[in-house]
Amino acid sequence: MPRFEMLPRYRVPELQSRRLSREKKYVRKYDRRLARHELRCSNARPGRAVITTTIASRRADSIRLGPWHQGAVYGATAALAVSGIIWLVLHYFLAVPGEYGPQIHPLEPWMLRLHGAAAMAGLIIYGSLLPVHIRRAWSIRRNIVLGIGLVAIMLLLTITGYLLYYSGDENTRPVISAAHWILGLVVPALLAWHIVSGRMQTRASETPPQTQENRA
Repeated sequence: MPRFEMLPRYRVPELQSRRLSREKKYVRKYDRRLARHELRCSNARPGRAVITTTIASRRADSIRLGPWHQGAVYGATAALAVSGIIWLVLHYFLAVPGEYGPQIHPLEPWMLRLHGAAAMAGLIIYGSLLPVHIRRAWSIRRNIVLGIGLVAIMLLLTITGYLLYYSGDENTRPVISAAHWILGLVVPALLAWHIVSGRMQTRASETPPQTQENRA
């Protein structure tokens, strides 16, 4: 029977550092190989150097969401926005007259249930952006101003939604509700701005190589 010996604890960080150094060497070699390939494939004349954006474009790809992930984010945001807007219309403009005054619309409780279910799904979907999209975008400083604004509004929406469900009396509940739906109406516009700004920055980093005089 072969014997398996446990590695000493002091060797684990050493092995990790060796693996990281090998990965960095591979990335540098890969970048140099791509640069040489683009230089050969370009129509640059002798005496000119080609400025490439390979590394920038690859970093942009690292924060780009996959089709399913992107669809989940858009779907959760749309479900939250649509159910919230329909509830606002039903609550403030389509109240049903009753014997003792205006009564809530029959569809209003269903919109609240749909909004609550979408909020639970949204917490999972938006939370999945933290270890991948948000962390990588922060590391390369890509579109972080709008991203910070979105994260702050999402946190405030989560807090006000919690207070609406589990706290608040007759005096504070209208204030919390108004703050919640005002912030909720801001999210679709801010998310669209964030997406357009991110795509513009990515497109700028993927522009065709430009040439400049090599003064060396």
